[in-house]
Amino acid sequence: MRPGFWKKHPSAWPVTTLVLGSQTYTQSELLAVLRARRSRADASLLLARQLIAAKLNVANGSDPTTIGTTVADADRLLAMFAGSLPYGVPRSSALGRSMIGDRAALGRYNAGRDTPTCVRDGERR
Repeated sequence: MRPGFWKKHPSAWPVTTLVLGSQTYTQSELLAVLRARRSRADASLLLARQLIAAKLNVANGSDPTTIGTTVADADRLLAMFAGSLPYGVPRSSALGRSMIGDRAALGRYNAGRDTPTCVRDGERR
């Protein structure tokens, strides 16, 4: 499921907190990240949106095999910062490009392109 699904269906979330980087976020904080305007988002916020969806998908039963390394790298990149998102990382910086690369891989996973099994409404497809 993509970030938009999780943003619109918070009652479907299998968990109410997630760790992004080294920071624990509540569901309301995670929803604020998902609802943030993408047009003005920095690289950390764009990465976090896809990371939230990927972690919710895994917690919901999707196979994490193809995305585990990317999730770990995304968490490593976000753990470089203290406090809450966003971190003001320019998309064009070296760090920003790394974040955008992980965002793209997570986006493919969340869209079901890089996962052997995806769970939708409790059914494997």
